[in-house]
This record gives sequence, structure tokens and C-alpha cells, in this order.
Amino acid sequence: MFKFIISLIFSFSLTYSVTIVNRFKVPVYVSISTSIGYDENFLRLSPSDLISANKFPSMISDSKSTNSMVNRNNIGLEYGPYLFKDHETRVKLNLSRNLYQSLSKKSYNKYSLSIAQHLGPFEWLKLSYSLLPELYLREYVDKDNPVYDSSESLSDFDSSTVGELYTSSFFSTEVMRIQYSHPIPFHKSYYSLSYSKQKQYYNGEFTEFDLDINDFKVGIYLRHIPHVKISANVSKSVADNVTFQEGSVSTQTKDRGFEQSRMWASVIVDERYIPFFDELGMSTSFDKRAFSSNLITDPLHKGRSHSDRKTSLWVKKQISNKLIAKFSGSYRSRTTTSIEEFVEGLKSFNKYDFFIKFTYNSNFNIYY
Repeated sequence: MFKFIISLIFSFSLTYSVTIVNRFKVPVYVSISTSIGYDENFLRLSPSDLISANKFPSMISDSKSTNSMVNRNNIGLEYGPYLFKDHETRVKLNLSRNLYQSLSKKSYNKYSLSIAQHLGPFEWLKLSYSLLPELYLREYVDKDNPVYDSSESLSDFDSSTVGELYTSSFFSTEVMRIQYSHPIPFHKSYYSLSYSKQKQYYNGEFTEFDLDINDFKVGIYLRHIPHVKISANVSKSVADNVTFQEGSVSTQTKDRGFEQSRMWASVIVDERYIPFFDELGMSTSFDKRAFSSNLITDPLHKGRSHSDRKTSLWVKKQISNKLIAKFSGSYRSRTTTSIEEFVEGLKSFNKYDFFIKFTYNSNFNIYY
């Protein structure tokens, strides 16, 4: 009897172990993409910036132009074991590299990792992390530099020496996000709720702009209309200027904290409605940002707000079972309002870009 019980326990343990192992025997999906395109204003220069860049080329560093060809490359890995019976766990890793032909130091890498746990039909809990270690903005005047005198303007300096005032501005972005999605009473449709914490920190010369940003978002995804996908979300962000008045001269006189509201929507239709292509999509977004500074010494931010609009259009074509081509273009316009007229001209800009992207999708099973 004792031997029978031991044999039964061993058999059960072995069967359970095999079942658990089998849940991990799923393919690893690979997605590799490359795109080439053109960005008409890759440094996001305002009309007044463009005039200054012509007069003081140091403002745009080593770039010979305010536009650039851009190459984007990405590799993504996805693994979906079943840690819990009938509930997939998706682990995704993405590595991307963006290259700018006109200015090499504008090029950057970005890394992201996400883990999503299936809870039920269209119900997921997702945790994600992304890191952009260093992104170049452009050359700015460091107000803490002893060479700089706030009583003088750029026009007071000789064009051959004005470059001494400019310093490269870089920042890093780290984002942690939690998201929950749940079905709604429409076929294959659901809503999502998310919260993210972003750290946006600058290089040593510009730490007066360091931000901690809290973001709350609500989204809805409608899939009940055949051959049509409708998505929309609204979000609210609050940014805290964490280095405000921490000691250096520039942090005493400016506060970059802000509140921002954002609305985004997209519509995608498939081949039923368009000839030749497999998908046609359009998205639009609108951001409204209001800065919180009340300092009379901070004309750059006090009483300043901006409206930022972006519209994107794209088409996709399945070239083969594993290869997809995508043609896309976007237009972005930022309009700044301020109690200081010079700020409006300094911080408003327009830009457009277009890209062609090829994506190769495959998978491999490491267990066979």
C-alpha cells in the first residue's frame, strides 16, 4: 500500500511537471523592421530659430541643414508561455536605433520591455518599462555659463565667437507604466486604464529643466464594426520641475513644471474599402499644455501655454507571408501663446515627415 501511494505521488508529480514544461514550449516571435524617410524640421525649429540658425550656424551644431533623411531600425522579440492554464503571459522586448543623416549626434537608441498577463477575454494586466538613454535636442545657451551675460543678446556678440555661448542639450527618458484592459458590451471591443511615471532628466548644463511626469490615461478600442478599427484615448499629465530652486543660478529664475491634456483618435479600414492596399489608417492628436511658473524672472514660462496638433496617414501592403510594407506621413503644428510676444515666436513650429517601412515577421521554436 505504501509503495502504491509513493508511486501515485511520483506519477502525479511527473505528469504535472511535464504539463508545466509544455506551457513554456511556445514559439518566440521575431519582428525586424527598417524604414527610410525624410524629416523636414528634425530639430523642431521655430521661424525665429530658422533665422538665427542662418546667422549663427553654431546653433544647429555640425548640421548643414535643418532637414534630414532618417533611418529607423527595430528588432522585437515576443514570448508567450502559459504560466497559468488557458491564460497567456506575453513578454516583449524591443530594441530600436534611429539615425539622422544631417546630424549624427541626433541619432539615438531606445529599449523597452513589457510583460502582459491575460486574465480573461480582452482582459489584460500589463507592466512596461522603456528607456531612451540620450536624445539630443539642439544647441542652447547655458545661463549658468560665466561667459553668458543676461544683459546682452546674441546680436551683441561677434558671429565668429557666438558659438562659445552654445552648449549641446541632451536628455534621457525613463518610463514605467501599468495598464489594465477590460471588455465592453461590443463584440471584440474593450477599454483600458493606465498610469505612467516618467523621468525626463537633462545633461549637467541644463538640469534646471529636469522633470518627473505623472500621466493618467483612459482609452477605448472599438472592433464591432466589420473591417473597421476605431481607437481613442484621453490623458492628463502633471510635470514637476524637480530641480526648481535647488541652488544653481538658472534654477532660481525658472520653473518648467506644467499640466497637459491630450486627446488622440485613429480609424483603420482594411482591403474591403481600399484598392490594392491591405490597410488604410489615419490618426490625429491634440495636446494642450499650460506651464505653472508664476515667476516674474521667468518670461519663458510664466503665462505660457501651447496647442500641439499632429495628423498622420498611412497605408500597408502585405508583400508576402512574412513581409509587410508601410507608407506613412505626418504633419505637426505647435502654436504657443504667452504674455511675452518673443516667446510665441520662439516656441511655435511646424514640421512634416514621410517614411517607407518594411517589416519582416517570423518565429522559431527553440524546443524542436
